[in-house]
Amino acid sequence: MRLYWFLVFASGVLSMCSDLHAQGERFVFALTREGQVYGIADFDIAKFMGIPYAAPPIGSARWRAPTKAPQRAEILAANKFGPACPQVSEQTFEASARNSEDCLSVNIFTPARMDERLPVMVWIHGGGLSSGTAGDPLYDGSALARDGVVLVTFNYRLGALGWLGSGILSGDEKEDGIGNYGMKDQIAALRWVHDNISAFGGDPNNVTIFGSSSGANAVAMLMVSRRAMGLFQKAIVQSASFRELARHRDAAESAVQAFAQALGVSQVQMRQSELQKIVAVQARLAEDPALRPAYTIDGSYVDEQLEDAIRADHEQHIPLLIGSNGFPYSPNAQSMPAPLLQKLLQTTARLYPASRQNDVPLRIRTDWVFSEPTRFVARTHAEHGPATYRYLFDYVPETAAPPEEGEEGQEIRFVFGTLGVRSGLYSHKDRELSKTMRTYWTNFAKYGDPNGSGLPAWRPQSAKDDLLLISNSGVTCGPDPMKERLDLIEHLTSRP
Repeated sequence: MRLYWFLVFASGVLSMCSDLHAQGERFVFALTREGQVYGIADFDIAKFMGIPYAAPPIGSARWRAPTKAPQRAEILAANKFGPACPQVSEQTFEASARNSEDCLSVNIFTPARMDERLPVMVWIHGGGLSSGTAGDPLYDGSALARDGVVLVTFNYRLGALGWLGSGILSGDEKEDGIGNYGMKDQIAALRWVHDNISAFGGDPNNVTIFGSSSGANAVAMLMVSRRAMGLFQKAIVQSASFRELARHRDAAESAVQAFAQALGVSQVQMRQSELQKIVAVQARLAEDPALRPAYTIDGSYVDEQLEDAIRADHEQHIPLLIGSNGFPYSPNAQSMPAPLLQKLLQTTARLYPASRQNDVPLRIRTDWVFSEPTRFVARTHAEHGPATYRYLFDYVPETAAPPEEGEEGQEIRFVFGTLGVRSGLYSHKDRELSKTMRTYWTNFAKYGDPNGSGLPAWRPQSAKDDLLLISNSGVTCGPDPMKERLDLIEHLTSRP
């Protein structure tokens, strides 16, 4: 298959286009169900950015489930990223000059020429359900597209606008539950991909969803949601915190009531509140755990806590690639109980390498929040039958600055091949590792198995608990180096 290329020599060539670039720029066209779009050709990669996948969730559509994007008679200029969704800490990342409620858009990176349908990888960005954007240059999909996949990123509603929900606020959506609007956006984006990705060279029946941090949690939540059945065939979970708990309905109702009181309006009037006031109240209430963005157990999109669903074999039986980082991370929302930390300090401190004794408390928190739950999910999913591959990323770049405390998802830039974005220089070894990881990830997207010619063998999860260790000593598959301390954490956590 080939996308339709066109070399624009004058801005007036396409009278229906309202936003053409300078003379001599190459454009590439595709036909979606909503109408024709044009993107830009960047050497061998076609980029389509800012394509609406749903109608703007503004006005009366605020705090409602997304609806289909409207049909267009004119050609849509898809040559720049759309705005990020409203968030307390605006970070434009060179990509989007503003935040806006009209933010539900997808971006597509695809080889400009191909002879067959390609596997599709759909990235869900992280940010604690309250920040982030698909337009972050860290998520530039060009390198992955050159490795033979169609890469999709998208925005979804964040913060109060994406995750608040009550019977009053969602009164006309009884069949759709309450809240979880960010999750509903994610499913709407996946439906749009299923319906339209063939126009960009992708195979709608070979879709892998992947994400990091809260984006990884989103992947796992979609795996256990009946509303997402059939929209993807594989999943990659990078540095998820499975300690995050969804709210029960009464807690969700209380959160909305507290938010309305802080706004000084009734719940019915919240839809008419000024966006700036909503964001300001969100910032003021951000430190209250009861009011932070969270999933709601609504009996429609979310039926139960994530770990409960996986334990009960309620997740989709699809190939899974899952892992975490070895770097210490100091979580806030999932901070572990102090008595548990003290007990673990007494029993596990000796199990950490001598070179890392100065930050043992942080490493215990990291293992409790990320490493041990990741092992639990990998073990349980594998027991249910699907091929499951687990990794530990513990690589420190040779020349760039080491990861900062509190920064998780260090493998992201290696997976995307965006070394150097908001960072320093990277060595040849760093770039070779990035190439190796991209090959593992794209092999998994293509075949459901990350292994391939020239790569160190990666054995699937089994009773041996082998994993792929990615460190400065190399890439090797073998016994879990964290096993003894994770066993203690599992025991003291008293998981049923």
